Amino acid sequence: MSKGFDVTIDLQDEALNSALSRAISAGEDMTQPMADIADDCMSHIRARFDQEQDPMGMPWTKRRNDDGQDDGHPLLQKSRALFNQIVPEFGRDFATVGVLRTGGPARYARIHNEGGTIEPRKAGALSFGGRIVSKVVMPRRQYIGFGPAENASVVDVMTDWLARLFGEPA
Repeated sequence: MSKGFDVTIDLQDEALNSALSRAISAGEDMTQPMADIADDCMSHIRARFDQEQDPMGMPWTKRRNDDGQDDGHPLLQKSRALFNQIVPEFGRDFATVGVLRTGGPARYARIHNEGGTIEPRKAGALSFGGRIVSKVVMPRRQYIGFGPAENASVVDVMTDWLARLFGEPA
């Protein structure tokens, strides 16, 4: 087990001390870069609905009609209720995007994003798409997630923010 130790550095450069002091003070509140990150993530999610792709660029599984053919309808957009319930949140030290926990979309958001099996809780069958079935297997159609595009956005936003922190005073 290692023991902790303290390091003290005494800087004699006034400009460097001033820049570090400004950066430390400004760095305590990251609300602006967090807002930018949340906004960028929202843009990526909106694009996923248009492109019908997950965060890694993989196409969503198409919906099939009774013949096994692609039914041609846009995925996850019958009423756009789910799309419209996705919201960003951010603060001094966090950024997140998720589905509002109110209304219908909150009930089915996770199963669409992660996929899974829906089975009846009390009855012996489910009514699904006008048919009576014993279970429904939902394919994963991930719309919320962290992929290369989000990673690049975070790096860009934080790089710009840090550059401003250590830049010349306004």
